[in-house]
Amino acid sequence: MAAAPGLEELLLEEVEALGIEEARAVPGGVSCFGDFADVYRLNLGCGLGLRVLIRVGEFFVRDFRKLERVARDIEWERWLDWGMGVRVRAHAKRSRLYHTGGIAERVERGIFARSRGEAVFCVDGEAEGPGGGDHGPSGFEPVLVQVRIIRDRCTISIDTTGSLLPKRGWRPEGAKAPLREDLACALLKVSSWRPGVALVDPMVGSGTLLIEAATRSRGWPANHARRFGFVGAPYYDSRRFEAERRALSAGEDPVAGAFVGFDRDAGAIEIARRNAARAQLGDALELAQGSIGSLDGSAVATAVGGAESVLIVANPPWGRRVGDPSRLRNLYASLGQFAARLNDALDGRELGLAMVTPEPKLAHATGLALERRATVKMGSVEVGLWVCDALGSGRRA
Repeated sequence: MAAAPGLEELLLEEVEALGIEEARAVPGGVSCFGDFADVYRLNLGCGLGLRVLIRVGEFFVRDFRKLERVARDIEWERWLDWGMGVRVRAHAKRSRLYHTGGIAERVERGIFARSRGEAVFCVDGEAEGPGGGDHGPSGFEPVLVQVRIIRDRCTISIDTTGSLLPKRGWRPEGAKAPLREDLACALLKVSSWRPGVALVDPMVGSGTLLIEAATRSRGWPANHARRFGFVGAPYYDSRRFEAERRALSAGEDPVAGAFVGFDRDAGAIEIARRNAARAQLGDALELAQGSIGSLDGSAVATAVGGAESVLIVANPPWGRRVGDPSRLRNLYASLGQFAARLNDALDGRELGLAMVTPEPKLAHATGLALERRATVKMGSVEVGLWVCDALGSGRRA
């Protein structure tokens, strides 16, 4: 199972919590053994993963002839519906075969021969398909076949997920620079939040953090609202899949909680409301327009009701995404000042803060004793997940 670099250990905990045995963290994800029911469970229940891959071949190779021959011998008919289309993605490192275009071409030849000319191949690139790639001849996104050759050891895997798991299905529109769902899930996991703890997001944007938490509070699996690439595959068993969906949804009792969000942009608030409705959580979120500098601590304390514990979560603008970091210090300072006002208004109740930023200087600009709990690599940027569990003792000198 693939994940963003830096999330491997957290993903391992999540996979083990789903009852998957013989799992271990590896660079870029988690490796495990299981059956088709486990494939369905991982796709439904993993909030931190990117995609679930089934390994169908593993062998040493140093020439294209052997690569094509082994690819031809794989039982592709067990995994692929030719009508859905196929796209092959190759990666090579420190191997005799290093030309990724040539590697993909030889695997395509093997698949084409095995299918007796029925397989239809699609370009693997940025196009219409939500996971990257044109839609196949049937209108579905084509199945991804992933080929990796590291030190002459080749692994061939088939994607079961389709569009990446962070695309939950409820956020077709986003506010400016939205937070990816797996990163939101990771921030909640490394923080003090748990179902029943009130959540306040003063920069709510698309509503991602609140919706991720509210989904968990309802006892729903992370990806309950989306469809998967394995639907329509030869191995797909609809009754078994629905049984896994029901089991996961019934596994945890719903826990009531407050999910309160603000944003200075009225358009962002409307987007967050629509996203919550698509996630079947339209009644769970309390959203209002308001800038962080003007939020009244007493009013927010009233909004969270009688919750004994409250967590502020935030995805403030990052300098590399939306502006110069030096111009954002005042905004981050305002976040710390809002936390102080809410802490005073809560009158002794527990308050923590968790936020996302790649810039340590901006995290420190809050004036809070934030701890960097995890670092996640998002492309070329290393994003920090920063947490202060208890603001009562969390102000910096």
